[in-house]
Amino acid sequence: MYHNIPPLLLLLLVISVDCQSASTLKCTDVAIQSLCIDQEACDQCLQAHPCCNWCYDQNYDGRQCNVLENLSACPETKLELNTENKVEIPEFGNQPFTDGSAKEIIQLRPQFLNVYLAKDIPQNFTFTYKPAKNYPLDLYYLGDLSASMMAHLSVFKTIGADLPNNLTQLTENYKLAYGSFLDKVAMPFYLMAPDTYNNPCSVFSSEECETGYLFKHWLGFTKDTDTFIKKIINSKITANLDDLDGALDAILQILVCDKKIGWSKNSRKIILLPTDSLLHSAGDGILAGAVLKPNRTCLLDDEGNHMSPLTYDYPSFAQIHALLNEKKVNIIFAVKTQRKLEYYKSLTTELFKDSGFVGELEEDATNILELINKGYYNFVRQVKFFINTTSSENLDVKFFGDCDRLGIFNETSACYNVENEPVDFTVQLTLKGPPTKLSDVFYVEERNINERITLNITYTGHCSCDNYDGEELECLNGDFRCGKCMCQEEWTGKLCEENCDSKDFSSCKSSSDGYICNRNGDCICGKCSCNPPFNGQYCQYRCPTSKDGQVCSGPAQGKCIEDKCECINDFEYEDCSCSKSKSRCKLFEEMEFCSGNGNCVCNQCRCNAGFSGQFCESNKENNTLCEEYIKVIEDAILSGTNTAYKGTTKISIQEVNEDKRKSLCNDTECETVIYQGNSRCTIKCCYLKQDGDVHWLTTKSCVLTAGFAALTSGIVALALVLLAGAFFIACAKYRIYRLEQEEYRKFQNESGTLHEMNPIYKDPVSTYRNPMREKND
Repeated sequence: MYHNIPPLLLLLLVISVDCQSASTLKCTDVAIQSLCIDQEACDQCLQAHPCCNWCYDQNYDGRQCNVLENLSACPETKLELNTENKVEIPEFGNQPFTDGSAKEIIQLRPQFLNVYLAKDIPQNFTFTYKPAKNYPLDLYYLGDLSASMMAHLSVFKTIGADLPNNLTQLTENYKLAYGSFLDKVAMPFYLMAPDTYNNPCSVFSSEECETGYLFKHWLGFTKDTDTFIKKIINSKITANLDDLDGALDAILQILVCDKKIGWSKNSRKIILLPTDSLLHSAGDGILAGAVLKPNRTCLLDDEGNHMSPLTYDYPSFAQIHALLNEKKVNIIFAVKTQRKLEYYKSLTTELFKDSGFVGELEEDATNILELINKGYYNFVRQVKFFINTTSSENLDVKFFGDCDRLGIFNETSACYNVENEPVDFTVQLTLKGPPTKLSDVFYVEERNINERITLNITYTGHCSCDNYDGEELECLNGDFRCGKCMCQEEWTGKLCEENCDSKDFSSCKSSSDGYICNRNGDCICGKCSCNPPFNGQYCQYRCPTSKDGQVCSGPAQGKCIEDKCECINDFEYEDCSCSKSKSRCKLFEEMEFCSGNGNCVCNQCRCNAGFSGQFCESNKENNTLCEEYIKVIEDAILSGTNTAYKGTTKISIQEVNEDKRKSLCNDTECETVIYQGNSRCTIKCCYLKQDGDVHWLTTKSCVLTAGFAALTSGIVALALVLLAGAFFIACAKYRIYRLEQEEYRKFQNESGTLHEMNPIYKDPVSTYRNPMREKND
């Protein structure tokens, strides 16, 4: 709808439309006038409606809060005028775009805005982002010098002449730096025997290599490509024991040692990491005695060596992710083997999506220049903006981007197809509660470049009454402000001298024969305090209420004027219950509204037949969100972290009991199984969306795995068999012992009757008689 309109003209158009809508308010409407005169305090008056103004002249007899037309009797110098929403761009805050050759590079326009913001009235402004040609590039080459990466050192001998030409195609303003890493020099990561300590390559090669180290920063940022190449070529390889390296420790130091490393203030910052190893992370360092949690202290000495490699544990992935975002640094993973390539792809997809890029490094590493090009353009073509509003809880911010440059603005803060053409974004600011201070300063920032737009916000609705020169009344039971005593509860009168116990209810009747507050409220201090949903001076009006009984669905969605709701903050319908927003119709930014299986109506999904769930994500066969998120949840639980990322969406993970999970999530439930140690754990989880973040509530129940249970049963059975065998052997021994005792007693008994001759002696002479001789005889 704004196609082919210049950015500045578009900005002025947006501002003029907003101002025109404020200036053409129908302040003469009776309903608005009635709303104004009901206000008793200056701040409340200005915040009630843009048409309401306050007279703080002590001699003014009329209603101090009123529309401007009815305050003609009030001196102009004694008026606290309501300020309309508007945006002003000072001349110095709208400098033209520049390229990389300029002293001050400008890619955002405008650079400074004055915003006047009233409560509950959205204010829009538009800015333009245009990538600068030859924008400075700081490329830090972080070398993996393990023995298996020897080829990537030698390849620099052949690409030395091509590197400058390749980088010049990206930008003419580039600088290079170099550092290398291995691992913590301690068991179980490194062999500590004297011969292998000094030459860790001796285990598998006759070649001599350098003693191990955790991280060395060899060369600060320089434009001298030859010096950079020589530093890499002259590096010596080293080796460690396991297949995991200390790259995260090296990245941590590169990020926190700004002065030693020499990062430029305004540049695109990229770390190039060629590797064929996996990554040690938080908790692994305990094996080597490194137990302290790493902090943001720079631990590099003057020669670039890591001074405390065995003091601090490895950093966590979450810590590195947060630092990459804070320092606005990107990282290119150039990975050698296919199996490890999948590991880094998963890591980048789940955690480093906005700050990381993964490419496959060929065996001879000759495609390193190609990977630099791909990673660079991957980061350049994506842009994402944000405003940090943690200091103001009442300020709501929404971004709308024209990523396709068609004049159609969709609600998004990021574009992923940026070329050399300018891209327009519109920001909508809404103050959802009473301002707590007079002004504030915020910044529109981009994720990867160190440029920002300054927003100097002035909140309207604060009364200063600077020109008040009348007598300050001595308020007996209240405070004097803007020409009037602001009384404490239960007190009224000009000086707050009258107690509200007075029984005069005439001011609470609309006529002499009318009821007090029309029986719809109580008369307190001569003024009707209406029961919801009634309103008006005499509680004579009744506005529509929402299902939960709130008038006009609550003050954040609408105001009751007479007997009609005036909707605010993109709400509509008679009771202001229908939101025009679609934020609750998808769980994360990259997701389709209602999963593509329904329509978003009043910020709620109405699902097509066969689909159900808050986001129409479920059918009879599966739940698409469970399939989308369950791997992220599993990895987070296994790594012991309670925060993860899905794309640009932050995921908070909290373990709760089953009753709480069911009470909060109803039927939005997923289930998975993980293995931790010797346990098989069933994870039941559900998801909620709150404040733009995704919250997963999990319940875990674990049992011993079948293998572990079988092993335990086998050990117990073996122990029982051994015990039984020992018992039977003992019984057999005891039986033999008893038999031997019996034989010994028998021997002792027989030994008393023996003669001198051995009782077992047998005479060798045998005598035989001839029977025939005996017969003749």
